[in-house]
Amino acid sequence: VDARREWGGGHTRAAMNQQYCSAAYMDWVQMFVGRLDNFATRLCEIMGNNISSLAILVVTALIGNAHAAALKPMSATYAVVRNGKPLGDASYSLVANKDGSWTLRSVTKGSAGMAKLLGLDVHEESTFRWQDGKPQGLHYDYKQDAAIKSKRREIDFDWRENQARVRDNGKDFAYAIPSGTIDRSTVAVALGQAVAAGARDATLPVAAKDHVEQQTFATRGEEKINVPAGSFDAVRVERTDAAGKARSWYAPNVTTLPLRVEQLQGDGST
Repeated sequence: VDARREWGGGHTRAAMNQQYCSAAYMDWVQMFVGRLDNFATRLCEIMGNNISSLAILVVTALIGNAHAAALKPMSATYAVVRNGKPLGDASYSLVANKDGSWTLRSVTKGSAGMAKLLGLDVHEESTFRWQDGKPQGLHYDYKQDAAIKSKRREIDFDWRENQARVRDNGKDFAYAIPSGTIDRSTVAVALGQAVAAGARDATLPVAAKDHVEQQTFATRGEEKINVPAGSFDAVRVERTDAAGKARSWYAPNVTTLPLRVEQLQGDGST
């Protein structure tokens, strides 16, 4: 996904007559929705679960020293594409709350091809705070609607008990979480802050459905990239515990959010 316009700071359901769809066609449609869901919901979701305690200590120190990279309210719109073909748009906004916490909201809508036909509509909201120099999740809400598939996930972070309480498509899960655990959407903000602080690698504990994933990242140098919002000198960040799966580009002098995110799908497409 690329930043579509400069940084600043509904629901459609396609009717689909399944009576005349062959079983093979419906299988293909369900596979497509699954892949599209994986792509659209991650601007920040990047897979894997290896752990590096040293990296955890390093990124905590670096983020903790990032006083010059104070969060600011911002918004951005991205073009969502697959193999160069447009699928839709994703709009993000980061706002400060009166209690000192922050909320990152995103809306992804299918506007072309099968994404439009299926009426893809994804809403994601993450509320978090900065605690001891690092992000800490408070609440996460994810809703996906499409013609043949809907999904819902909520996460409450209980820091008195150090537990995450998850409700995923009607099923409940609870598990212990370490300090600094965040949801998958807040990863984008955490990485932006780490890059602004000069971090070269980072490990982030991320709450999944029934466990915590220790997601590791590393910078791979600076590159000039062109996106609809313009041309920028950006730092490329890659997921290292799932090598080759995802990478993103940050320009900390422009915005905390990434300028571009790429994810490799199971079939080799991006």
